[in-house]
Amino acid sequence: MSNVHIFSADTEAVLWQEVAATITREGDLFDYSAELIQDGYHIQLDVEIDLGGGFEGGFQSTRMAAQVPDNTRLRFALHEQDWLHEVGKLLGMTDVELGDPELDAAFIITTNNEAALRELLLPDLALRQTLLRHQECRLTLAPASHEAGAFVYLTFFKETALTDPAELREVYHALYTLLRKIAPLPPATT
Repeated sequence: MSNVHIFSADTEAVLWQEVAATITREGDLFDYSAELIQDGYHIQLDVEIDLGGGFEGGFQSTRMAAQVPDNTRLRFALHEQDWLHEVGKLLGMTDVELGDPELDAAFIITTNNEAALRELLLPDLALRQTLLRHQECRLTLAPASHEAGAFVYLTFFKETALTDPAELREVYHALYTLLRKIAPLPPATT
C-alpha cells in the first residue's frame, strides 16, 4: 500500500480541493490511500488498480469506510441485484423493499430495522441518485468480523477504480451524509 495521505478541513469544498489537487498531481492511482477528516469524522479512501501481467487478469477497486460508534444498532447491506442473488431470493434469501421502486429494483437490501433504513435513505434524493449511479457497489453498515466487540464500519465498496475526483467526491458526500445521520457528533463546545 502506498503512503496514506491525510486531509483535514472544516468544509467539504476545501477538503476536496486538496484531494483533487493531490490526485491530479500524482496522476496514476494504482495504489492510493487517504484519510479524509471533516468535522470530526474520519473516512478512509483506498483505490487500487493492479493491471495483472502475463496470465493474470488484474483487478481494481474503490473502498471508502468509516468506523461508527459501538452504540449504533442499525445494520444493513445493499448490493447489486444480479442473477446469482435472484437465485438466492428464490431459495429464501431475504430482500427488504424500502418503497422506492428504483432502489428496490437495483439492490438486494438486508437490514435489521426496515423503518430506520427507510428513514435514513428515502428522504435524501441526492443520496439515492448516487447509489443508483453506483449500482454495482456494496454499501454496508456492519461489524468488521463476527467476533464479539468487533468495530462497526460504514463501507462503500466497488470493484471499479474510481479515479475522477468529482466522482470520488460524490461517493464521499453520500458516506459523509450517512455518517452524520447514523452517528451524529455532539456539538463542539468553545
